[in-house]
Amino acid sequence: MTIKLGVDVGGTFTDVLLLTASGETFRTKVLSTPHDQSIGVMNGIEELRRELQAKGRALKFDMLNHGTTAATNAILEGKGARVALLVTEGYRDILQIRRCQVPGGLAGWIVWPKPKPLAPLEMTIEVPGRISTQGHELQAFNEAVLRERLHRLRIHDPEAITISLINSFSNPAHELLARDIVRQEFPDIPTSISYEVLPELMEYERTITTVADAYVKPQLDKYLRRLQHHLGDDVTLRVLRSDGGLSTVDLACANPVNMLMSGPSGGVAGVISLVAKRTDFKNLICCDMGGTSTDVSIVQNGTPRIRRETHIGDLVVKSPSIDIHTVGAGGGSIAHVPEITKALRVGPESAGAIPGPACYPHGGVRPTVTDANAVLGYLPFGLLDGSFPLDINAARMAVQSVADALGLSIMDAAEGILRITNENMLGALRVVSVESGHDPRDFALVMFGGAGPLHGCALGKLLHSKVVIVPPSPGVLCAFGDASTSLRHEMSSTFIRRLSTVELSEVLQVFKALKDKVCNILESQGIPATSQVCMYEADLRYSGQSLNLPISFNISELSAAGLSYLQDQFTASHKFQFTFALDLPIEIVNVRVKCEELNSYTVMPQLESGTGTPSQAALVGSTRIYLDGETYENVKLWKREGLKAGDSLDGPCIITEMDSNTLVHPNYRAEVDGIGNILLWPTLDVESASPLISSGIDEPLDTITVDIVESALASARAEMDVLITKCAMSPGIREQRDEFPMIANAAGLMMAGQFGSFVPEFLKSWTGTIDEGDIFLTNDPYAVSGAISHLNDILVIVPVFSDGECIAWTANFGVGHVSDISGAVPGSLGIHNKDIYSDGLQIPPTKIYERGVENKAVLNICYRNTRLPHYLRTDIHALIAACTTAGARMVELYKRFGKNVYHRSFDTLLERNRRAVGNLIKTEIPSEGTSLIQESAGHQMMGRAVVHGKSLAADDDQGVTKLHFDFSGTDPQADTSINFLLSPTMWKMFVIVFDPSIVVNDGAHDLIDVHIPEGTLLSPIRPAPLSCRTHALGRVMDVLAALFGIRNPAFLCAAGFSDSPHVYYSGYNDEGEYFLMYQISTGGIPARPIGDGPDGHSLWPSMQSVPCEYLELYFPLVIEKYQLVEDSGGAGFFRGGNGIRMHYRFLAHGEVALHDDRWLTKPWGRSRRVLIKKSGERLVCGAKAQGIMVEPGDMLCWETWGGGGKGNPLERDPGLVALEVERQLVTWKAARESYGVVFLNEGHGERLLIDTVETATLRKKLSAAREYRLSHIQAREGPEGELFNRGGDIASLVEACEVETGLTPPTLPSLRTQRRPVAKTFRPAGIGRDS
Repeated sequence: MTIKLGVDVGGTFTDVLLLTASGETFRTKVLSTPHDQSIGVMNGIEELRRELQAKGRALKFDMLNHGTTAATNAILEGKGARVALLVTEGYRDILQIRRCQVPGGLAGWIVWPKPKPLAPLEMTIEVPGRISTQGHELQAFNEAVLRERLHRLRIHDPEAITISLINSFSNPAHELLARDIVRQEFPDIPTSISYEVLPELMEYERTITTVADAYVKPQLDKYLRRLQHHLGDDVTLRVLRSDGGLSTVDLACANPVNMLMSGPSGGVAGVISLVAKRTDFKNLICCDMGGTSTDVSIVQNGTPRIRRETHIGDLVVKSPSIDIHTVGAGGGSIAHVPEITKALRVGPESAGAIPGPACYPHGGVRPTVTDANAVLGYLPFGLLDGSFPLDINAARMAVQSVADALGLSIMDAAEGILRITNENMLGALRVVSVESGHDPRDFALVMFGGAGPLHGCALGKLLHSKVVIVPPSPGVLCAFGDASTSLRHEMSSTFIRRLSTVELSEVLQVFKALKDKVCNILESQGIPATSQVCMYEADLRYSGQSLNLPISFNISELSAAGLSYLQDQFTASHKFQFTFALDLPIEIVNVRVKCEELNSYTVMPQLESGTGTPSQAALVGSTRIYLDGETYENVKLWKREGLKAGDSLDGPCIITEMDSNTLVHPNYRAEVDGIGNILLWPTLDVESASPLISSGIDEPLDTITVDIVESALASARAEMDVLITKCAMSPGIREQRDEFPMIANAAGLMMAGQFGSFVPEFLKSWTGTIDEGDIFLTNDPYAVSGAISHLNDILVIVPVFSDGECIAWTANFGVGHVSDISGAVPGSLGIHNKDIYSDGLQIPPTKIYERGVENKAVLNICYRNTRLPHYLRTDIHALIAACTTAGARMVELYKRFGKNVYHRSFDTLLERNRRAVGNLIKTEIPSEGTSLIQESAGHQMMGRAVVHGKSLAADDDQGVTKLHFDFSGTDPQADTSINFLLSPTMWKMFVIVFDPSIVVNDGAHDLIDVHIPEGTLLSPIRPAPLSCRTHALGRVMDVLAALFGIRNPAFLCAAGFSDSPHVYYSGYNDEGEYFLMYQISTGGIPARPIGDGPDGHSLWPSMQSVPCEYLELYFPLVIEKYQLVEDSGGAGFFRGGNGIRMHYRFLAHGEVALHDDRWLTKPWGRSRRVLIKKSGERLVCGAKAQGIMVEPGDMLCWETWGGGGKGNPLERDPGLVALEVERQLVTWKAARESYGVVFLNEGHGERLLIDTVETATLRKKLSAAREYRLSHIQAREGPEGELFNRGGDIASLVEACEVETGLTPPTLPSLRTQRRPVAKTFRPAGIGRDS
């Protein structure tokens, strides 16, 4: 039988474990060698050889199974290959634009450092030719043009070449032709095509996955071949895949993207081998706590959950991996107390291996989780059986800094660090369990990793696990998993068919073709067909939904039961995960076959049976520990190697071993099973035994408990986000992430969310009853004081009850942008509307559930009054599911801490926010006040919006100052739909979120006064229309960013925040089905204090674009171009981001509406819209236009604006300017005229050369002209006159408007005679603001 060696390479240690034919294991740890992991591997083998020789045994093995981070590190460290990329013509910027997404909160775009593309733009080549989503050739492949363009690559000396063409998943013909040509032109360079790496829908995901595959391929190939050479030909080397299976060296080098999570997946494989396969525990939650982070995952019925994507830093690729959720909570996580909030935080920053925790030899000085464990007495022997001593005094000094900041004893501070760490891990454990529909009480919690077993009992209590399991050698479990798993390979393909129309025979034929391919590959790797087993899977979804649910099945069951079997499985899965299912068409999206080697069962030796009482030989001493606020003396220390099967140990005690320590809490019993697993059983009910449970009477409230409640609120809010975006159908919710859930306290004050609470206003206006089981819905902005701002925003409100008392509110605050809510135009965002009645269906606050009973009549009215009833039905169900789920979390929190601590913690969090915002006002807002005028041009013109931000004298006995905003001077409300009903509550939250260190809640509302004159653009009087409020919203954000930036350089960005431009296309397709496409785009982000503005990205948090292939699949059009607009970003020392160019070729008769902006002002790049008719006629379209009738063959050419530049462009590095000319982000003309850079050559097939003499001369000339211009502006407008360069005043821009843009200039609302109310209309009782 094969003798296997498992080797796992981590950041600090390399673990080596020998698994013999009889099941014996021998293990060791050595330091890793990051510069060449193979050296550490061989060192580990030699160390294990020496240790075995000392025992009189020889090290013999014939297979080495290896978990490696070689591929991962290549990406994280930016040390992969130089990759050239071939893309479809018109899509050269696919990696630059990504999905337009910027992570973080509302001000995240100011500080986010955009990662560099793995394949740079200068090495990106466009391939002529086009395939449709149906696989038809729309434009012929042009070999001659491609060969000519490939010549430009030679100067860049690529090490790998990737080909990823639009819609290649449906027909790879052009990719195959391109590969043939590339191999002829570059015969010695590895080439990969997306059809072979990921033949699935979604162009960016397919491209980045293929590029990542090519990026790591040379490095992984070199490393594995070198390691195989060291091992010799007598040892078979296999590599762990991200999904927990093994791969041969040849397959790993051919598909390296499948190895990106090779390391972490080994631990789950070890859990399956040691626990799931050998005990009665089949449902397991895995928690691997290492030095930097904790990885959690779930095993159900002995099988790990697999997801179809892998996350590496900022990179997300579509490759199968065990569904591992990572949180920045490890032994090295650093504890700190921010000055502004005085709240304890732990992680995600880590001390790493260097310098390491303070208690390490040559460690750091900042307190870590390991230091807290050491101070509390949980690490009495140090690490690695005492061979790695710890400096306890250094740990105490580090933790004392936290104690001093919080006013706690050192022991309570250390325990607080662990409690916060445990809470962070609990959030991750909930993600893989509760948020996926699983009750953790039905699962055993498995703790491993070097630090994991110390936290097992604490997490078991918090998660209410029936038992906590610590497997043998938990610190090297990944190496055991490597040794004990088997060879695996899989293949997939996009196969989009509705279950109602596809034939079963066609589905079975597709699966058979995949099975034959994958089985042949395994057979070529030496695995005969008789030793293979196949598994089948299909990704299903409701037609038009973005969420794919993988459904596993037996092919014989599908053959026998038919396609209804898949439908039933999908419906059950959707209801299980998201609480609801719908009567909508279901479609197959992807099909997949996995083939695995039949693994011979490894016999594990049984431990010698004991008497139940541990032998005294296993007792190695005693110590003192501090736990749950108490000191325990004479706590026994047990050596794990001396324990026998059946031994039972009562807590508190510590079980030590070479690679980890297990802390057994009081009220827990440790029991050793037959193969050496430690089972930690609670001896009392977990809830009654938990020190966190409060009786609700006179319970002391400490800061750590408050921090834990805060963390639990954040986790519940994040769970709402995930559920909504996975289930909703409207692109505004699903892709734009136009949903901001909120959790409020019993009084309606927001505790977790983003834009504040409207609940108090709702409570003032609602005159009916509020009972348990009630759910409210509205979309009426005037009824909730602007909490929602136009009718497309659906608002769901849920009161949360426990024991008959309302304890909280959950809601989808102000958003949930549905695709259509009736109204005069498709999409409900009418441009020429004269009143809100034209905007669409108005739903005043209404109960859609009363005491748990659905009000079907009201909901049917909603569904009847939309052009997309299936979208609206799904969206509302998603919002309800998210709110009720968060409500359940609040009930759990209430019962966990008790009534008194629950409510007092909420009050403390509100006061903490108030204190932090008060400090922000004192330190960041000038007392002399600041004014800014923001002017906009569109269908209507916002005109002047003058805002004063002031910090006034103290207004209470604690010296708290207030911030006043005044929108006096804003133009009157418009007589069409550009009005924006700005909620003062929302504006206050806009202010707060600009400081990311402040936790957002409603505690500071009384510190901010907002005056918005009624009857203006920002406070219109009903029935003023609101459907196009997006554009005014963008201007409001411009004002806020500028106000903070004027006085705080950390926030001072260039001009151009603006809004989210979008296009509608509606009509009937060839099958007679109605369609309504809603695509949201973006412009360029303005230059920031940290550097250039990202090209083609969104400033709104987490918004992402809809894949072009998705749009082409579901709507009758072809998107011929999706690329950046060169020079649209403003010039500066830091360049503004470029806008996006989109060309839509329409394939059906329909109606188009445009919602655009930034078409008049400059210098940050004007937007442009031209409709080219099939006849060749060119029509310039307005920025805001509707009712544009199109026919097959017409093409809309749309360019969005760029962001403003920052600083002097004549001081920008000429080399960077040259590079951006090569990348086609800046033109030759702009390089010369804006940046003063002159070139010696044209750069065709060679590097651009800078004429340094001419550049210096030109820059000197341009600088003189610039200084002259600035002096005149400053003389006219003062020293800050050029702070925001608007490219000229409004008068001059209006005068040149028609010549420069082809459109007539707009008129200020203040200069027009308008039809609008001049006083409030009658308000019926019990509705809200202005009904």
